[in-house]
Amino acid sequence: MEQEPLHSGAPGASMSVAIERALLRALSQEWSQLNRDRFRGALRAPVFGLSGPVGRRGTNLGTWAAVGRTLQIDRDFALKAEWTAVREVLLHEMAHQFVDETYSLRDETPHGPTFQAVCARFGIDGRASSVPGTGAANPDSGGATPKIVERVRKLLALATSANQHEAEAAMNAAQALLLRYNLDAMGTSGTRIECRTLGEPGLRHSEEEKLLASIVTKHFFVKAIWIRVYLQDRSAWGTVLEVCGTHENVEMSAYVHHFLQETTVRLWEQHGAGHTRTSLARFRAGAYLGFFQKLAEQATKHASTGLVWVGDAAVDEVFEQRHPRVRTVRSAGFRRDSDFHSGKTAGRQIVLHRPIAAGSSSGAPLQIEKKGG
Repeated sequence: MEQEPLHSGAPGASMSVAIERALLRALSQEWSQLNRDRFRGALRAPVFGLSGPVGRRGTNLGTWAAVGRTLQIDRDFALKAEWTAVREVLLHEMAHQFVDETYSLRDETPHGPTFQAVCARFGIDGRASSVPGTGAANPDSGGATPKIVERVRKLLALATSANQHEAEAAMNAAQALLLRYNLDAMGTSGTRIECRTLGEPGLRHSEEEKLLASIVTKHFFVKAIWIRVYLQDRSAWGTVLEVCGTHENVEMSAYVHHFLQETTVRLWEQHGAGHTRTSLARFRAGAYLGFFQKLAEQATKHASTGLVWVGDAAVDEVFEQRHPRVRTVRSAGFRRDSDFHSGKTAGRQIVLHRPIAAGSSSGAPLQIEKKGG
């Protein structure tokens, strides 16, 4: 049975044979890893193909055809979209493949209850249209803004005060409010867990980027991981940071990630440190470490009042479903020169301010219904 395809729409030209072969090889490698990690090796490798021309995205982002055992991805989409979106479309078609080769269905639509159950089991977006992970409504758009977001916005606005003590107090109060909110919301049914990429994908990531990732992971109620992505413009594999959590926490971590990247460049320019990329990297590493230590000290104060965050089981469940094989890689550390120490001093003076803003992160969110919700 040929499965009903995903639908999209968009823009035309030709792809070189070498790029196309590399792209098909990447799709095959991604399929193999997903088959091992998500489906426990239950699927047999299909024939991979690309459909449609470059420059004019077709109505079908992906299709699985039982006759000929062919799995196709739209050519323009596979070449130009973020790889995380390409992966979700590939997973969607793999779910069709799993249903088709595991069950003998006769009176059920392609996106019927069996398919939806398989998607829920393997943590896959089961919607029949749009790019998976990008079509869900933003919980903050339309209707009333959640009270927690409004209150944090007001507190962070106060953090723009020229008085350092007042600014610090406002930021500290915002953190305490978020901590209380997360402790109260833990275990609430119907919560949607959101996964999103932050920053730019690259062949490798520097120590300061890893420190920035540790800040959002440790202090902003999300789980984070460096995931493998294919860089179509380089025909090579790289990585990008993915965070998972509730919508409010993902929004906050995305804001913090962007805010710190911009703020550390501005501080580096103000401090008149060296003018090389290496100088900026070391200054940033120091600044991130200084800010991390400052947040850790505030967390200790919150703990003394009984506010201790131990994680969210719902987020853990989604994270482990998406990333069943996680390995830890040790960092080499950073050279602690004058740029690093200047950055560390500056980092301890950073105060988060300005309201949480939608669209502050790079990746489109993938929203996943919490089990039991």
